[in-house]
Amino acid sequence: MNYNFLIIISIVICAIISFILSYYLALFTVGEKSSFFKIVQLIVAIVSMTTFYAPIKHVLIKFTNLEEDEREKNE
Repeated sequence: MNYNFLIIISIVICAIISFILSYYLALFTVGEKSSFFKIVQLIVAIVSMTTFYAPIKHVLIKFTNLEEDEREKNE
């Protein structure tokens, strides 16, 4: 599997998790009728994207054995 393809997959997974988490957390804290709803949702989405991206990428790299595949190509 290509490294770039793996990064795209991890970004998509992270974006889906961040969207769901930010929507429900903003809904729980300020309510959908509030004028701050989208601002809170954006802040939570940015924080969760930066928090979840690296662990998801690390797990995907470890799961696909990407580093071992690249070592075999170099030899």
